[in-house]
Amino acid sequence: MITCHQSDYLEIACLYRIPVSLAWGDGREVVGMPRDTGYNDRKQECLLMQVDGQERWIVLEGVSTMTALQENRYFDRVDFD
Repeated sequence: MITCHQSDYLEIACLYRIPVSLAWGDGREVVGMPRDTGYNDRKQECLLMQVDGQERWIVLEGVSTMTALQENRYFDRVDFD
């Protein structure tokens, strides 16, 4: 489960359009531009991201890190573990 503090960084990435890389412990990675946060129809916390020219809802369950791909004053890397 993502804490409020961690969720703040997701919101910051969306607000300031900071491109990020999301990584999971199983090696999966999603790279893109965050657009919004929300929940899918299964009540899973998600991040709407622009990935390869398409908007996709990315389920955040099990995400381990979010790394900023552009220098910014808010964060370099956020650990979710």
